[in-house]
Amino acid sequence: MCSDVSKADERIQLYFNFDLHGWSELIFVHRGQISGFRVSGVFTDAPAALLDICDAVLTNSATRVALCDEPGGIVVEVTPDAKQPHTVILSVYEIAPQLAGFDANETGRLVMTTRLKRRRLVGMLLTELWKSHEFLSEPSYQRGRVYFPHARLSKTNESWNQSGLGPSFLT
Repeated sequence: MCSDVSKADERIQLYFNFDLHGWSELIFVHRGQISGFRVSGVFTDAPAALLDICDAVLTNSATRVALCDEPGGIVVEVTPDAKQPHTVILSVYEIAPQLAGFDANETGRLVMTTRLKRRRLVGMLLTELWKSHEFLSEPSYQRGRVYFPHARLSKTNESWNQSGLGPSFLT
């Protein structure tokens, strides 16, 4: 799923499923391929990790987050571009299955890299998190799901609203 990163990717889609019993899944649709990566709540607070990415993109700073499975997982890296400050490079590294509970400094096999407009990346990630935030107001959706960072999500959304990438389209 690696591609030429000279132009902004307007076709990629990201999905996040805040699943039952601490499990989550981050799904990328990129260049006609669907790649899903499971995330274990035992090793990773997936919503918080995605908010870390959003906060870095809003401040145009680099970050790496580990999204651990049992075993293996991915590291998601966001790198700003000084020449095109409205974009970031999003890279995904797959970590070997024998590792469990690794950190964001782990190196792995590059499985995807693409350039995205910062606003688009924040919009996709926060939209996915906002859906879970809203669904968690329903008691039937709450059953079997772990803690969700509602206050932090609202704070990051407000940061987006106040940033040069705003306003947020979430309410």
